[in-house]
Amino acid sequence: MNTEERRESFRLADVSKATCSLIDGNDRIQGTLKNLSRSGFFLETDRLPEVAKDYNIEIVLQGSHSRLAVDNLSGTVTRADSKGVAVEFSRSFEWLVLAPIFF
Repeated sequence: MNTEERRESFRLADVSKATCSLIDGNDRIQGTLKNLSRSGFFLETDRLPEVAKDYNIEIVLQGSHSRLAVDNLSGTVTRADSKGVAVEFSRSFEWLVLAPIFF
């Protein structure tokens, strides 16, 4: 079994206080973020989107007394299975630096 880490960027695991929406027109697929990095994320969701399709993305970090919404993102679904979907950002997620402070 190959246990070597192949990811090229820092990844936050279990960011369960964050939700995410994949948006295509009026259609919105929502779920809970489980991993978040500069290049993409994994979203736990019951409703699986189409693989290789581009979506607009909104991420909401939920605090006890406030929330931070990051929108104007886009990405492509690269994988979907019974646990959720993997999405690759179209451009690097520049606000990732805020997430470790929050979590």
